[in-house]
Order: sequence, then C-alpha cells, then structure tokens
Amino acid sequence: MSERLSAGGWGTWERAGLGLLAAAVCSASAISACGGEDHSANNAGGEGAASPGVYEPPSEGPEPAADTNEAADEAPSVAAADIPTDANFKVAFIGDTASGEDFRTVLQLVKREAAQLVVVQGDLTYDGEAPPEWFSAIDAEINTAQTKIPYFVSKGNHDSGWSQIGSGLKSRMATWNIPSENNDPTKKNYSVVYKGLKIVMVSDSETSPSRATYVKDRLANDAHIWKICSWHKNQRATNVGPKSDEMGWTIYENCRAQGAIVAQGHSHTYSRSKTVTNDQSQTIDSSCNSAFDLCVAPGKHFFFDSSLGGHDMRPLNTTVASKPYWGSTYASSFGALFITFHVDGDPRKARGYFKTVDNVIIDPPASSGKTSFTITRAP
Repeated sequence: MSERLSAGGWGTWERAGLGLLAAAVCSASAISACGGEDHSANNAGGEGAASPGVYEPPSEGPEPAADTNEAADEAPSVAAADIPTDANFKVAFIGDTASGEDFRTVLQLVKREAAQLVVVQGDLTYDGEAPPEWFSAIDAEINTAQTKIPYFVSKGNHDSGWSQIGSGLKSRMATWNIPSENNDPTKKNYSVVYKGLKIVMVSDSETSPSRATYVKDRLANDAHIWKICSWHKNQRATNVGPKSDEMGWTIYENCRAQGAIVAQGHSHTYSRSKTVTNDQSQTIDSSCNSAFDLCVAPGKHFFFDSSLGGHDMRPLNTTVASKPYWGSTYASSFGALFITFHVDGDPRKARGYFKTVDNVIIDPPASSGKTSFTITRAP
C-alpha cells in the first residue's frame, strides 16, 4: 500500500515562547458541528491546586476503587484555544511495547510514516527486561544521528524501574532541548508543550494530589488548540480488550471539559471512540456523530487505546467492541495510531489513521472509502 499522509519537514525544535497565535478559525460548518455545548454536566471533580512536586507512593499497591463522576462546585476554567501546533505536525501513539523485535518493527513503521513525535502510553519493560534495554531499542531506531524523533512516555504498571526510565527521559529531553512545562518525567505526573501540542501525562497508579486534579490544573485556562491527556490504564468501557475499571471517570471528564483528547494503553488492542459529550455514559454527540469525522471542543472529545506497540495482542471483548460509541476497533496486528495536526492550512483541523506494520490502514477500514478520519477543533 502506498504511503499516506506524510508530514512535512522537521521545522524548528520548539517555537520561542508560546508561539504565534493562529489567525484562522473554524469554518462555519465546523463551528456548527463542534460548537455550542451544554456544560452543565462538564464540571468534573477534583479540587485544589497541584503542588510543585508529586508524592511518590512507596509501592505499586492495589488500585483504589474507581471513583464516580463527581461534579465540581465551580464551572471549569476554559481559555479560548488559539495557540496552534506547527503545520502538518504528525504524532505516533503507541503503548505496551516491550523492547524486542516487534517493537522495533513498529518504530520502523513510525519512521516510514514520517512521524515527528512518539507518545508512548506505558509498559516498556516486561518479563525481567530492564530500562536500558528499552532505551537501546528505541534509540537505535529513532534517536540516531540520522533520525531524531523525540518521545514522551506515561508510566505503565510493568514499568517498575521508573526511577531509571524517568531519569533517562529527562536527560534525553534536555538533549533535545525540550523543557517540561510542569514537573519532569521522574515525577510520573508531568506535562510538556512540543511544537504547540500540549500533552499531560499521569502515572498508572494514584498520586497525591490526585491524577484527576493534576490534569485539571494543567489544562485550566490553557490556550493551546490541541491538547492530549496520556495515561496507561483504562475504564472497562474505554477499551475493547480485557481491562477493567482502573482510572475512575473524573479524570476523563476533566480532560473532556477542556477539549483534550484521551490517549490510553494497557489493553493490547486498538480502539477509538466517536465524539462523546459524556465519558461515563459514553454519550455520542448528536451534532457530530460520524465514526470518521470527529469534533473536539470544551465539553466534547474522543478517547482511544493504541496499545499494539510490540508486546502481545489480546482478543477483542465482543460485548464491549459492539457498543455504538466506537468509531473503530481492532486486535490483529501490531501498529500505531498517527494523528497529523494543523492540516490543509487550518490550525483547527487534524487527520488520523491507524496503520499496521504490514502497511495496512485499518482505521478507517477500506470499506469506508476513506484513508483517514478527520478531527475539527472548535474554539
């Protein structure tokens, strides 16, 4: 199959300051599809401000019971989104990689597709693997003198050596001249802005302040057009593999309130939702209900799980996979989700697709007649 959606050249590592403000706005049709939203149910919980550091739990003990979607006392603070990403900024999302040959095959796909950033949703080390093995594998493919593709990682439950992983990420980010926006990878919860894309990453286990509060504080009044919430674990309804409720709904709703896309791993499958206006009830946006034309705005977003990164594939849970809120589900080959932001000269437009290591696009499927799904961001 021919290559599709190749991104433009590298551009600068990071724009000075916050970057140029986008002059373009949504088209009339996009605003109609993505715009006005009733936010009465969007003020998800999580109180208090994040401290400069994050408490490190002494052990990776059992997960706390999943929380409910508690409403905050005040409406969320939402800034006008006007800080764009670089044009044609292409990002690969993967998870559950290990450090073997299948992972390196996925990274070779990432290079072929000309991605400019890799965001990993956790679980780098399995079965006695050590962090240096993972760094050796990824650096050999995408962090060489010939190929420099930065990568950020959210901690997974198999990443027991996070102190070493976090330190390795921190030193590489310094080499790439990419500063953390808040905390750094050693703290497990940290945030970064790269080429105008805001990414908030949280740990696989609960922290204090809570992960939901950390996300809420990092996104409040944030003016970036495109925002990503990245973590490893799931809720039962947000993955089509075998995983159960482990994150709680508040953190999802806090991301939705700010129009941030949710990236997950953990299930060893691939799934992407349609546009939803409530995560806990998986309510499909009636004004933007297409499987392949998505809308993002304060109060609406989509979530995905891209965890076919190189270690193990799990069968689909057919009961969950048949739910109407899914735009695409898959579990048959390793691969990556690619999203290119700021396309067609429009800073509020993006395109995405999931491609296997065999160069087959499965989201959207061939039966759709499409080669990518679109995402439109309203103010």
